[in-house]
Amino acid sequence: MIRLLKALLYGLLLVSPSELLARPNDRKSANEASLYSDTDNVIMLDIESLRPALSLRNSSKLVQFLNSFCGDCHRFAPIFKTLARDLYKWRRVLRIYAVDCAQERNAQLCREFNIRQTPSLRFIGPDMSKNDDVLGAVIPGQDPKFIRTTLAELVSQHDYGLQPNFRPLEPNGTGIFLDLQDEQSAVQFVALVLQPPNSKIGRDTLLELLPFQMLSVRIIENSQIFAQFGLNPSEQKLAIIDRNGTAQYLAPASDSSEAYASTVGDFLSNLHFRPDPPLPIAAAPNFTEFLDQQHQAILAKVLAPPLKVYRADLEQAIDKLLHIELRKWLLLEGNSLNALKNIIKIFRYLNPLNKDGKLLLTDLDKSLSSKQSVKGADFGDLVDSLEKDRRVFKARRYIGCIGSRPLLRSFTCSMWTLFHHLTVEAAKPPNYFQAGSVLKTFHGFAKYFFGCTDCSEHFQQMAIRRNLTSVSTYDEEILWLWAAHNEVNQRIAGDSTEDPKFPKTQFPSAQNCPSCRSNDSEWRTDEVLKYLKQLYDIKNVSFYGLPTPQGYD
Repeated sequence: MIRLLKALLYGLLLVSPSELLARPNDRKSANEASLYSDTDNVIMLDIESLRPALSLRNSSKLVQFLNSFCGDCHRFAPIFKTLARDLYKWRRVLRIYAVDCAQERNAQLCREFNIRQTPSLRFIGPDMSKNDDVLGAVIPGQDPKFIRTTLAELVSQHDYGLQPNFRPLEPNGTGIFLDLQDEQSAVQFVALVLQPPNSKIGRDTLLELLPFQMLSVRIIENSQIFAQFGLNPSEQKLAIIDRNGTAQYLAPASDSSEAYASTVGDFLSNLHFRPDPPLPIAAAPNFTEFLDQQHQAILAKVLAPPLKVYRADLEQAIDKLLHIELRKWLLLEGNSLNALKNIIKIFRYLNPLNKDGKLLLTDLDKSLSSKQSVKGADFGDLVDSLEKDRRVFKARRYIGCIGSRPLLRSFTCSMWTLFHHLTVEAAKPPNYFQAGSVLKTFHGFAKYFFGCTDCSEHFQQMAIRRNLTSVSTYDEEILWLWAAHNEVNQRIAGDSTEDPKFPKTQFPSAQNCPSCRSNDSEWRTDEVLKYLKQLYDIKNVSFYGLPTPQGYD
């Protein structure tokens, strides 16, 4: 009895009465977890702050759109951090941002930028009004060398005021002295770099030397221009001119932008000029701050045997789908619209929500049934209008899908939990759907709406390899999803996305289901099936973290 009272008390403490009255304000909080920070030279923005940032003149922008629940985004993060920190030297011409599409407040923004795959990189020039595509240029792939090379080319195609200047100096280009003679200008030296045809050595030298505010690098394409500054014709390719108009050749160790930049840097350092300092080393994250008292209480509850499924996680999955994932498409029609309709119909009949939630999904299903196409924005408006004055989603945090570190488990865990639950509920009379319908709906979600590209592609490949369409009974459906989930666990075990408190082992464990394995550790699928039906049955789902069952509806 004491244990029961404690559990109910924890549940009541996790959701305050004020939280139940309306959807939470989805504005960024001061301690919101994110994959990046300013110390990475990546500024996290949202729908309110991105547009003002993109309108800044004299600076190009690189924006990474990500989903913080996406494993591929997590794996790309250290690569992108290293690249962004290295590109800190370019900050005079390039600002680096990131937007988390997993945040509800950013769903509209990510839809407007037509973000279907994450991580996704967009380059936007310094003057959006002059861009042919205001949504920016897509930079494909995750190879940092390719990204850097592509950025260098894109950055050099734009103007940034007087400095820096990527345009080659004209033969009569004595205008470089304007900066040198302007007492208000920080420029005290001009470096001339001879750039042969089909070479980018001048551009790359300019980029490498951007931290030297007192230096202007100008590209020349004709060695005769050196003579205009009093230098005798020679085989030299690099020269420097001071404020007095005194010019001299410099002799780099090799014909490379790194050697050119090093030579110019040494020249300036010998005159006691210093570049802007590099980005400070970021401090290691302190995960103990993340584990507040309430979080620790939930972790302790969830980690204690026996394993349970929590209604809060089922709610959170449907909540995030309706308010974020399903409304990101610009236009839904054909197969994508059919996938949406299937998801809503499955939810209508098998959902674990309260009375208001069931009415919401019923009305939503009816409203979509006759539509031949629907805009993502209109779908979002429809959900919001039907949800108005209904108290549907009372879960404010993940419970069974809680992570011991920021951004781990959460939405992907809740989606697996939800669809396991749906396969079990679909097997019960009156059997609203044919066997295999839940799997086909999950496949449609993964193909069209899951904001993690790598996860989506793997699931689609697995569906073909495991012959998803051949499932013909409800028991097969339950076991198919179980085996598929274990395959995913095996594939990503030991991955950087793995939560140390919740290792990716084969499920269920011997502790949770001793009868599910034979003596030689082979699965006994009849016992596994029995265990899954018991675990995911709506009658056994825990209300911990939500109001008590008596007051839930």
